[in-house]
Order: sequence, then structure tokens, then C-alpha cells
Amino acid sequence: MSNERSFPVCCYCGACAAFIPDFKKYSEEEVVWDKGCGGTVSKGFCFSFCPRTFAACRLCEGECPRMEYGVCDFSPCPSSPEGRILGYYNEILSARATERGIREAGQDGSIITAMLCEALRSGFIDAAVVATRTEDWKAEPFVATTPEEVLLAIGPKYTACPSVLGVWEAIDRGYENIAMVGVGCNIEAVRRLQALHDSSLELNRVKVLIGLFGTEAFWHRDLVEFLAEREGIDIREVERFYVTKGKFMVVTKDKEFGIPTKDLDHCARDTCKICEDFTSQLADVSAGSSGSPDGCTSLIIRTKVGEELVNISKDAIQTRKLNEEGIKKIERFAFNKKMRNYGMILDQMEICSACLTNPYSFTLQRERGD
Repeated sequence: MSNERSFPVCCYCGACAAFIPDFKKYSEEEVVWDKGCGGTVSKGFCFSFCPRTFAACRLCEGECPRMEYGVCDFSPCPSSPEGRILGYYNEILSARATERGIREAGQDGSIITAMLCEALRSGFIDAAVVATRTEDWKAEPFVATTPEEVLLAIGPKYTACPSVLGVWEAIDRGYENIAMVGVGCNIEAVRRLQALHDSSLELNRVKVLIGLFGTEAFWHRDLVEFLAEREGIDIREVERFYVTKGKFMVVTKDKEFGIPTKDLDHCARDTCKICEDFTSQLADVSAGSSGSPDGCTSLIIRTKVGEELVNISKDAIQTRKLNEEGIKKIERFAFNKKMRNYGMILDQMEICSACLTNPYSFTLQRERGD
């Protein structure tokens, strides 16, 4: 039996928790306000940077989130026709970590881990916001300040992480050159915050944003329940997850389970159904397995600082230009996500309260089994 229920489309990025004074808490991975509608202190401030406020100005329809002191270093703009599928970029590489131990500990060449470790060693950054996990696989932001701490976050989590909370923690702890690794909504939240040009937020300390490719993230509670009911898997016994050839692989100490990815559709977060950003288009450098051979990661270099990060990591990573076939494959994934989700975005706009103050008022209807 199923019934129709309404859910907010909070993407659990962590921005409001970090930067709204009257924020109370998250409940079941959704935003909850202490005083309703952003409270008496924020007065709509939340709406200005929430990645899910579709009624707000977007990129070239207002001040661009990539504007830095009045000059955007994206040319052409990601919203232009030539930048629309993958976003603007300078170069696309296929890469993997040089160190075999790092490659084997992670996934798809562990390129992000290798770059962050080298960036910390060289002083290019002094803190990296990454996603670690609890013993029941709930993703949490973590501020890593040494290569050893970066290794604590190795491997994908497949559930949403409020990474922007980690950015605020790094700022609050006094770090001056911060990297953040996140999916498209995490990246967009930081870019929107930067676009406010509010010196009190100290977002100038965020030096580089590393974006992850992504189609969707799972509700933590739904994933845990599904694995327990479908395969009898205790989430605390899971050692790692990975996706290959249309299957979601679950590895425990004693066994490996392969589950068709389509069987997990009901576990996908509602907010992912209205996201059209497969490649984290507003990042400085984006990374994902699509398009590259097994054991390697596709690396989309978008900005000067992204190029600097790759250059200072040259001894820690092995790179080569991604061929045209690989680029076309990434473009197909990106195009398919945009086309699949545009309809949901339009539905979202139609039912929006359009109060222009509260992203929590945005809702989606979805079918869920009781």
C-alpha cells in the first residue's frame, strides 16, 4: 500500500546550519527552523544562498555565484549554450593516484585523496573539508589538516553530507586556505554565499572547491531499511559501497552483494529529483568515474585555482588527456540527468509558495510505501 506524502526538498548541504543564527537543527536529514520561515534574525537570508530556491535569481539572471570581486573567471559563462552540458572547463583529464596504496584503499584511482594530501603537504591549503562516516554509515563533515586525516574519509558514502557545516568549522578554527569536497548542491551553496560579498562570513578563506559527479544521494534511513529488509544486511557490518555495471555493490567482511541500482530508486532523496547538475558545474575542479577507464577518475579542470591544485599535485597523480569518447560519455550522463529532472523542476516551480523568504516552503509530492 502506498500513499502520497509531501516532503521539503532540503538537500542537507549544511549551509543554513552554518550561517543562520536562529537555525535549530536537522531532523531526519531535513531542515527545521526554531522560529519558522527563517526566524526573526535571518529575514530571508536563507533564501539568498539555499541551493534549492528555484524562484531566486540563477547565475546570469542575477549576480553570478562565481563573481569574484566583480570579475567572473568562467568564460564562457556556465549558463551559456556552449557551457550548459558540463559547465565551463579548460581541460578534462583521466587521472589516478601515483601511490599504489592510496589507489587500492579508495575508488577509481583515489585522485581526490591524492590531491588533498599533496595540497596539505605543500601548504597550498591548510584544511580540507571532507566526508567521514559513523559506524552506521551516516555521512558527516570533517576538517582534515594532515594527510593522515584525509585518509579517514577515503571511499564514497552515497548519502548526503552537510559539508558546508565543515566549512564554517574550518573558518571558526582559523584556517586561511580551505578546500571543500562536495556534490553540486554543496558547491552551489558556497558559491551563493561567496556571491553575497559579506566580509563577516569570511568566505574568502575558501580557496578551492572540488566537486563530485553525482546522479543522486540516498536517504540514510531508507538505505539502512532497504539493506536490512532486502538482503538481511546490518549497516554496521558494511565495509564499503561501490557502483559498477549498473549494480550497487555492498561489501561486508564475509560477503559481497550486488543489487541492481534501479532497485534503490525509492531510496533516492527528493531533492536529487530536481537537481540538473551532474558534474558540479560551479566547482574549481570536478571529479568522477564516468568517461574514464576502470581504476581512473575523470578530472574536469574549470578555473585557475583548479589548475593550480592539479599542478602542485603532479608528483602524486598520473594524468592523461581524456579522449573524445570519454568526454561524450560524461556529456551523455549530464544531458540525461538534466532532461530527466527538468520536468520535476517545473512541477516544483508551479507548487512553490513563492514567498521569497523561505526555502522550507518548497515541497514535492512523492509516493512512498508504508
